[in-house]
Order: sequence, then structure tokens, then C-alpha cells
Amino acid sequence: MAVEKLVMMNVVGKNEYVDSVIKDIILFENVQIVDAYSEIDNFRFTINVTERNIQEILGFSELESGMKAANSEEFQDRLSLVEEMFGNEFKVDKNYLKKDIELDSVVSSVYRIYAAVHQKYLILKLYYNDLKQIDTSLKAYRYLESADIDMDKINNLENFNYTIGSLSKDSVDRLKRNYGNITAIVVHVGSDTDNEVYLVISPKDLETETNRLLKSLNFSRVEGIKREYPGKPADIIKWLEEKRRYFQSKVDILEKEIEGIKNTVRDESNYAYNVFYLYGKIADVKKEMAFSKDNFYFSGWVPTKKRGQIASILSKYKDIIVIFTDNHDPNIKTPTKLRNNWLFKPFEYLIKMYGIPSYEELDPTPFLSITYMFLFGFMFGDLGQGAIIFIAGVLLMKLKGMEFGKIISRLGISSMFFGLVYGSFFGFETVIPALWLKPFTNINTILSDAVVIGVVFMFIAYAFGIINQFRAKNYYEGVLSKNGITGLTLYVCLLLVVLPLITGDRWVSLQILLGIIALAVVLLFMKEPIIRKLKNKKETVGEKHKSSTGHYIEGFFEIYEIFMGMISNTISFIRVGAFALNHVGLFLAFESMAHLVNSPVASTFIYILGNIFILVLEGLIVGIQVLRLQYYELFSKYFKGGGTEFKPAKL
Repeated sequence: MAVEKLVMMNVVGKNEYVDSVIKDIILFENVQIVDAYSEIDNFRFTINVTERNIQEILGFSELESGMKAANSEEFQDRLSLVEEMFGNEFKVDKNYLKKDIELDSVVSSVYRIYAAVHQKYLILKLYYNDLKQIDTSLKAYRYLESADIDMDKINNLENFNYTIGSLSKDSVDRLKRNYGNITAIVVHVGSDTDNEVYLVISPKDLETETNRLLKSLNFSRVEGIKREYPGKPADIIKWLEEKRRYFQSKVDILEKEIEGIKNTVRDESNYAYNVFYLYGKIADVKKEMAFSKDNFYFSGWVPTKKRGQIASILSKYKDIIVIFTDNHDPNIKTPTKLRNNWLFKPFEYLIKMYGIPSYEELDPTPFLSITYMFLFGFMFGDLGQGAIIFIAGVLLMKLKGMEFGKIISRLGISSMFFGLVYGSFFGFETVIPALWLKPFTNINTILSDAVVIGVVFMFIAYAFGIINQFRAKNYYEGVLSKNGITGLTLYVCLLLVVLPLITGDRWVSLQILLGIIALAVVLLFMKEPIIRKLKNKKETVGEKHKSSTGHYIEGFFEIYEIFMGMISNTISFIRVGAFALNHVGLFLAFESMAHLVNSPVASTFIYILGNIFILVLEGLIVGIQVLRLQYYELFSKYFKGGGTEFKPAKL
């Protein structure tokens, strides 16, 4: 449950093999890059002083930023060339890059590919552009096809201009209402999807006013009318269609020729694409490195359990120095790498929606995963509907590649389990026997058990919070804060005071409980002065003034907030039982409607509609309610956040 431990790795090596080292680090996919120049500048880049590396230490005075040394422009040009010629056919595959790369050979292969296809490709692009313009003109002239007019005459009118464009239905209504004020002749010539197309002829003297009016109507001009095209629209269309067939024949020939060349060089170009993509990443990494005349200096975070692997990978390079440091500088923020098994890992998405845990915290993912699945199933227990949710999650994951589908599928399994517990199948409670109870016939049990479950989860949340404070060495907060030992003690005592009112049995004397509660309140009220005293920290003049004026008022409201928070957080878990009852009650409503109709077909339709309604609407509401319980009732006790996610360099 702990966040994975990381160590800082510092590497010093020769510039002659820097690209190969970076390549190995990128393919390793477990190193987050750190600005090496900053590490050196702040004296955190430590190298043991030995006869072997004394030269590297002397090189520090000559360091310059990796930004100056890295120049990826050539690589990016080649990568753009490959992408332009082959589109999006290729995918990055690190298996292409595991062997040694002969960059000169790859560059030569790109030049060969370029020479073979470049000219044909440029001509093809010109034909594509011509076809696009022809299609635009054909669309425009077809609006005028029924008009038996000579385009030469209309194009050369001395006192009038014309244009073709479309208007929405709302704009057409506005046009009709104000037709008397329009300084133009407007003729309907066709339709375009949801819009109507009009020919507008206006006097040149009133062109400005006409354009202003058309703009107010959101008039969208139709492109493609060419003044250099003579003859009638029907003749122009015929000529354009012939021209289009000719160009299309040329395109078909060129596409076939280019496709033949691409088939010949596909593997070669795919390899080149991967190489240049890799070198683009290498250039990005170099921006975070430092360089001297002969050496490079690299820093990065590595999982502790991976340090042996990366050290072994880099050991093949001559005179390379690899140093690991696990004494983390408090002035730099160590990134957080969550490590969870297949069951819990999808729920990291919900954690990251709220924030990234700090490096010192326990990983909250397992606790959130278990409680989220449990609460969802408790609130939405149905074997049949749970199966639908499970299938929906699997389909989202398989067909759409949505990681959220993995969460949905797990919630479906939980719903199916509680469906067996409640004996519910698509809302019907007579199909399968209940392994525990029927919620609607055991209302008090469901509601009381929901509160008990909430109290147990709150205890665990308090325990996590205390552990996190001690891990971060905030011992005073871990003991004296509202989410520390004092707050937990107060919460337990309040429960023990209230419990006899429900059970009738008092386990601890009321006087003792009230005494402990009073002591806890005093400790919480005086927390700041006590911590200051324990730290032997003297108050400033401002703090003394504050303590003498506002401390008591602020402390009173804080204690009030603590009491209200404990009560409201506990009562909030009643909704878990309430939604379990609501799930049954909602189906009973649809079942009653189904019984009111005399048609079996209509009844079946109502049952299906009811299940769909429950699955979509209530399923969504339950999911949101469980998330709310996690974020507000539980996370507030133990989740600190403020961390940065571990993002390793990779392809």
C-alpha cells in the first residue's frame, strides 16, 4: 500500500556515446528525467572523489545547458518527411530500436525513399487540389443548372453584382419578414443539408448596404463560381465533369504507382520513422542534461527495485559512472509512483482526479478500491443489472479502449455479488434466494448496518491519517490534530456515549467518557500553543496579539466544526442504506405499473424500461454518491495530496 520508493540516479559518461545511453534509458521506461544542470548548480549532483572520476569533477566548471548542445531540427525534418509520405500508417514500436542504430544508414534510406516518391507525391497533391476546386465549382454551378443563362453576360453586368450563398431556416424567416427593406433581388436556387441556397443580385451602388444586410442574416457564400468559366451552367458542369474524370484517372495511376513504391519500402520507412521518433525524444532528454567538453551529466528518479537493472544496462559503456542517492533532499519534491495490482490499478484514475498523493503518504488506492466496490455493491445490489454493468465495462474497455471501463466492470462484479446477497435479479426478488436478507423487509437492519460500515471505514481513514502524519515526521499533528490520535479518541468516545442510547448497554462509565472528551477538546483547543511550547518556539509580537484576542474565538468555532464534522460524516453513511432501499423501491414502482396493465407485452415493456431507467439513472447517481463519500467523508481524514506524478521518459 505504500508509494513505491525512488532513488536519485546521477550518471557521468562520455559524449561519444550519449545518444546510446539516452536510448537505453528511454527504452527502460522507468526513469523520470531531472534537470542535471540544476542538480549540479544546487550541489546535489554528488560524485565520489576517486582517481577514476577526478577528470569528471574538474569538468564541472565547463558545464553548459543541454539545450544548447541538443539540435533535433534535422531529425524532426526527416520525421516530418516520413509522416507526409506515409501518413499515419506507422506506430512506434520499441522492438525496432533495441539493436544498435546506424544513423547514417537510416538517413540514406530516407533520402532513397524521398527520391523515389517525392516528385510523384507532389504531382498527386496538385491533382488532389484541382479535384477539390472542381468539386467546389460543380456544387456551386449545380444550383444554377436550371437557369438557362449565359454566365458571360451575368459576369459582365455593368451595374449589378451577384453572389450565391446559404441561409438557415431562422434567417430565411427573418429575410421574408424584411423583404421590403432589402436592396437586392433574392432568388431561391436550391437546398443544402439544413440550409436554403439563394442567388442574390444587387446594384453595385448599394453593394455595401446589401453586404451589411447579408452579414446580419449570417449569409454563408458558396465558393466555386469562376468568372473565367464561359457558357451556360449546364455546359460548364459538363466540362467540369469531363475535366474531373481526366484528373481522377491521373490520380488513380499515381496512387497505384506510389502505393507500389510504399509496399517496397514499407518496412524500411517504418524503421526510419521509429528511429527519428526516438531521436526526437533523445533531443528532448538532452535539454534536461548538462555537458562539458568531453562528458555528459544526467540525473533522474528511478524506482529502488529497478536500480540494479538500469545499472546493469549502463555498465556496458566505458568509463561511465552511475551513482544512486536515496537521501532525499527536503528542498526538492520526490515524484509519486503508485504501484498496484490488476484489481486496484484502474482506481488510480479516481485518485488522480482528486490529486496525486505526496511521496511520504500511504497509497490510498487499495483502500479506495475496496471501499468503492463494497459501497457500490451494497447500494446497487442486483445480479442481472450487475451483469449488464460488467458487460458494459468490458465493451468500453475492449472496443473504445477506455480505462474507465475497467472500473465499471469491477463495479458490475460487486453489484452481482450483492445481488446474490439480497436475492435480486433484474429487480425481481423471487427468482433466486437471498444469501443474507431482503433489504425492503429489513429496513432497520440495512440502515443501521450502513452506519456501522461507515464507522469502520472512518476508523480506518483515521488510522491512515495518523500513519501518514508519522511517516511525514509531523509527530505533533499526528497526536494533537483533529485527524490525529486526539481526534480519533474524541470520535471513539462520542460513539461510546451515543451507543447505549441504541443498544441499551453501556461499556464504559459516562463520567470517564465525558472526562476523556473534555481532555480531548482542551488539547484540540490549545493545539497551537502546546505545539509551540513543545518546539520551544517563541511567539512573535503578532502571534501574542492574536493569541490574546482571536485565538479563543477561532478555537471555539474550530471545536464546533470538529463536532459537526464527526456527526455529519457518520450520518452521511445512512445514504448507503437509503440507496439500497431506494434501488428496491424504484423497481417496485415499475412493477406496480406493470401490474396495472392487462397486456403481457406492455408489462414486459415496462419491466425493460424500468431496468434501463434504474441502470442508467440510479447507477450514475449511486456512482457519484460513493465518490462523494470517498472524497469528503474519508479523504478528509487521511489524504494530503500535493504530490507530483512519476512520469518516466518513454517513447
